[in-house]
Amino acid sequence: MTKSKIFLFFCLAFILGVFIESLLNLRLIYWLGILILGVMMAAFFWARAQKIAVVGFCLMMLVAGAWRFISLANPANTVKEFNDKGKIVFQGTIDDEPDVRSDNVRYRVAVDSYKFIGTSSGFLFVQGDILVVAKKYPPFNYGDRVEINGKLATPKSSADFDYQKYLAKDDIYSVIYYPEIKLVAAGQGNFIKGKLFWLKNKFENSLNQILTEPQASLLAGLLLGEKRGFSPELMDNFSRTGTTHIVALSGYNITVIAVALAGLFNFFMLRRSVSFWLAILVILLFVVMTGASASAVRAAVMGILVLVAQQAGRLYSIRNALVFAGALMIYLNPKVLTFDLGFQLSFAATLGLVYISPILQEWFTLKEESDFTLAWITKKTFVKSLKSLKNILVATLAAQIAVLPLLVINFGRLSLIAPLANVLILLFIPTTMFFGFLAGLAGIFWLGFGKILGWVAWLLLTYEIKAIEFLARVPLAALKFKWSWWGGGVYYLLLIYFIWYFSRRYQKTLINAPVVKEQN
Repeated sequence: MTKSKIFLFFCLAFILGVFIESLLNLRLIYWLGILILGVMMAAFFWARAQKIAVVGFCLMMLVAGAWRFISLANPANTVKEFNDKGKIVFQGTIDDEPDVRSDNVRYRVAVDSYKFIGTSSGFLFVQGDILVVAKKYPPFNYGDRVEINGKLATPKSSADFDYQKYLAKDDIYSVIYYPEIKLVAAGQGNFIKGKLFWLKNKFENSLNQILTEPQASLLAGLLLGEKRGFSPELMDNFSRTGTTHIVALSGYNITVIAVALAGLFNFFMLRRSVSFWLAILVILLFVVMTGASASAVRAAVMGILVLVAQQAGRLYSIRNALVFAGALMIYLNPKVLTFDLGFQLSFAATLGLVYISPILQEWFTLKEESDFTLAWITKKTFVKSLKSLKNILVATLAAQIAVLPLLVINFGRLSLIAPLANVLILLFIPTTMFFGFLAGLAGIFWLGFGKILGWVAWLLLTYEIKAIEFLARVPLAALKFKWSWWGGGVYYLLLIYFIWYFSRRYQKTLINAPVVKEQN
């Protein structure tokens, strides 16, 4: 057994340990028994049977994953002790960008002190983050130190959405609705993070001045992952056509768009190495423009790993790096594995690109010697265009196949028209983002020039919106049904077998292929 395979098994065992504990919450005595069994197997079979010894070490890594989840399951959060106990006064700092909605704004506040109403004593120490749902006016900003007067409540979950787990992944266990808020001091946040948010807001304001709705909101979604300005009808159209991922800054869209960007740069006759670095630069700009949030960084890591593998010409060679990256992210925050749908979509989509797209590439093989030809375009350019389309189609299908159970389980909808919609739209997304970014950047310094560049982006955005609206009206564009987690598990087991079977067949084809000698 090679060292790389052993390392892969260790990472997978750690992830599995986190997964099992997050779902089953086993008693410590069971994990202790598994640990003792692992130590005995590793010690007894170390010099006799390497594979059994490796299984023993994997059991130890399984326990390590479970212990990591247990150790961070209940962080030092004393503010939640005041949930559902009447009014109280807190002080803390807004430590994330405000989430502005149509009828309210949401602040994440790091609380550090409290006092009871009516007492003459000063503030006492407390710690923990809370979610504040407040009126839009007066507005508060990242880094503002505020005083909050209201009632803390435990987040309420519903049958369709586990709100408690959604907030728990960010260590938030308390919500306060429409409290009294007073500004104590401004500029108390991280300087670099504050500047990133300032740059993002400046850029978003430039887009809003250059473009009208809904084009401005769509471009903000493409470039910044924002979905604030979308109407419910447009969001429903995104869902029906399976194109919601293009406006969600996650590995689901970063990986697909990264492949499309590399294909676009190659189409314009740039060298492969230049296209690779340009695509990585665009991904890094994504991270900066979104304020370098944890989800954006995770998405960027996934996208860059896929680009690195494609640059090397061997997607399979990235297997260990991808699993290690996932294990490291889960180590830093074990709750993302089962509580964070964005992480699940990111990881699944990237795995789809790594393992499923090579199989699809073989099915959709397009050779230079194709008989396709047009009188008004050269054969080479036409074949190049078809290859770009094929790459986008393959990347889209691979990601969609990999995330299908997650989408159906969480949203109860399956888009049948998604492959066609993504091919028709993703082909133009990189160009839209390019001109949209230039327009927004120019608009910060010279609004008139930004509007000139914005015309190109407006045309492309209008096409994309109209195409989505048209495809959403197609009969049976999407079906409503919901799977259980058991159904998703069966799907993934069959998918793993499918990948294993075709991978082995492909390897046998390479082994049995005749050797062609080069002729001088």
